Amino acid sequence: MSTIDASRLLRPGLLGGVSVLLARPPLDGGEGPGDVVESACAALGARVARCLLVAGASHEQQEAAVDDAVTSALGEIPGIDVLVVDAAALFARARAGAQDPGRGAAAALDACLQAVWTVTRSVFNRAFLAAQPGGRILFLAPAPGGEHSEPALAGLENLSRTLSIEWARHGVTAVTIAPGPATTPAEVAALVAYLASPAGAYFSGCLLDLRASVAGNS
Repeated sequence: MSTIDASRLLRPGLLGGVSVLLARPPLDGGEGPGDVVESACAALGARVARCLLVAGASHEQQEAAVDDAVTSALGEIPGIDVLVVDAAALFARARAGAQDPGRGAAAALDACLQAVWTVTRSVFNRAFLAAQPGGRILFLAPAPGGEHSEPALAGLENLSRTLSIEWARHGVTAVTIAPGPATTPAEVAALVAYLASPAGAYFSGCLLDLRASVAGNS
């Protein structure tokens, strides 16, 4: 099966005028899924800014750092229409940095979900609610197979379903994307770009489950 290219699959300029904030941890090197999402959205005309998350920081440090990062992003782009949280990269980084091998995965799970909630709430308060009612939230879940990856996915799915109800009156939608073992970053990026488009307004409070896809189906 050929690799999906969002810029060829979707209409050129589809995301013109759309502002996207990509929340993800800093990378040591190389290209991560978030980079593919960023380039795919930019290729379709979106304005993209980054908000770097540091898993493992104290709650107070995380909250202050995220608020500063969101404020800085709002200086780069005119508002935030779509928040994309790369929880998969965040979970992997948190696990790699866990100090206690026996509690590594559990600590990573807690740090991941806490950071996801912190940036989501900050964007809601500073952009979706205060500046421009309405917005979209997309959570990228970890791929299956790793320790605690299923609880992480369950937490993200529950958060998206809860927020879709709690924040519906503000015009905010929330979706979780669950990649499968054979899902490529380009395929996730194409789905993110689609959900950031006008068609994405019809999705909220749901899990887009790609785990059943089989690489051999071509």
